[in-house]
Amino acid sequence: MKKILLLTHVSPPAVDGGSRVIVKTAEYLKKIGHQTLLISSNAYSTDNFTHHYRATAPSRHRAILLPVYTIFHKPLKLISKIFPIISVFAKGPIFKIIPFLHTLLSVIRYRPDLIIAGPLPTTIVLYARFIKFVIRNCKLIIVPCYHPTDPDFHNKLLLNTLKSADYIWTLTDFETNYFNKNLNIPKSKLLNIGNGIDPYLLTAAPSRHRANVLLYIGSLAQHKNIESLIAVHQQLLSKFPKLKLIIAGQKTLYYPHLQPLLKLPNIKVIFNFKTNALSRLLDHSSILVSPSTQESFGLTLIEAWARKTPVVTSDIPASSELINKSKGGLIGLNNIETLLLNQPLSQKLGQNGYNYVKANYLWPNIVNKLCQKLL
Repeated sequence: MKKILLLTHVSPPAVDGGSRVIVKTAEYLKKIGHQTLLISSNAYSTDNFTHHYRATAPSRHRAILLPVYTIFHKPLKLISKIFPIISVFAKGPIFKIIPFLHTLLSVIRYRPDLIIAGPLPTTIVLYARFIKFVIRNCKLIIVPCYHPTDPDFHNKLLLNTLKSADYIWTLTDFETNYFNKNLNIPKSKLLNIGNGIDPYLLTAAPSRHRANVLLYIGSLAQHKNIESLIAVHQQLLSKFPKLKLIIAGQKTLYYPHLQPLLKLPNIKVIFNFKTNALSRLLDHSSILVSPSTQESFGLTLIEAWARKTPVVTSDIPASSELINKSKGGLIGLNNIETLLLNQPLSQKLGQNGYNYVKANYLWPNIVNKLCQKLL
C-alpha cells in the first residue's frame, strides 16, 4: 500500500475536466487499497473563487477543502497584463495562509510516496512543487491537461514547474508529442494514460432511435464556443423545426455574455445537473456536440460514446484525435445536419464510440495503468 497525496483546484460538485482526473484517480486508488489524501480549494467554480463550500467535507477518500483569498484575483488579473509571469496567481487558488500551513503539517506527518497534481494553468502545481521540496523523498506527477493555444499555459513559471516533475500524465498522443518536441521533455517522463469514465455509464446503453435533440455538456466559458453551436442550431431550425438544443453545465464569469442567446427558440439550459442525470441526457439526445476551441482531451465525448451517442466536434487536435481513433463521430459543426439526416450512420458511429471507450477508457483500467508504471 502506498500513500498518495492529490492536489487540484476544485472538487466536485464543481465542474472541471482536469480536476475530475485528480478526484477520480483518488477514488479508484482508494478502491484498490492505497491510502489517499485529497486537497483542493473550497471554490464553487474554476474562474470564480467568491463562492465557497465549507472548508472540510467527508468523502470516500480523505479530503481537505481549503478556503482561499478572493480579494487578490481581480487586481492580479490586471497586473498580469503588464507582468505575464504572475498570470498563474490570477488563476488561483490562493490558499489562506493559516489553513494551508496547518494542512502542510498534516501532509508532513502523512509523508506521501507520490504526489499527483493538476491541472495547468493554476497555482496548484506550484503548491505541489513546494510540498515535494518540503517532503523530499517522494515523486511528483503533474496532470497538465494542456491547451497549447492558450497563452496562460505558456507561463515560464508553470513550464519550469512542469519540467521539474518526475512524471507528466498526458491525455492524448498530441499532448505527449507536443511536450516531447516543443518542450524537450523526454518520453521517459511522459505517461500517456488518458482520461476515463465510470463503468456504470456503459450499463444498458441504448441503440434505439433518438429524438431530434442536440446536446452540449460543459462549462459556459468563452473558449467553449457555444455561440457557434447556437448559430448552427438556429440555422437548422428551418429544416428541422422541432430540433431542440440542450445546454447543460455550469455558469462561469462569461455567462452574462451568453444570456441573450440562450433565450432563442428551442434552447433549453440546465445548470448544475446531478451526475445520475448524465445518462438520461445522453440517452435522449441525437448528437453530443463539442464546439470548443480548446480542449486537452474531451471527457464529454467518451461519456457520450458510453451511451452510444454519436458526436460532432470542432477541428482541434485533442478532439480530432479521439474522433479519428474511435470512428465515433464527425469533425466540423457542418456535419450536424449530416447525422440528423442519416440515422444508420449515426447509429454506426455511436456503436464505434461505445466499443472504443469500453476497450480503452474505463477508470479501473486507467488507474491500473498508473499503478503498473509508478506504484
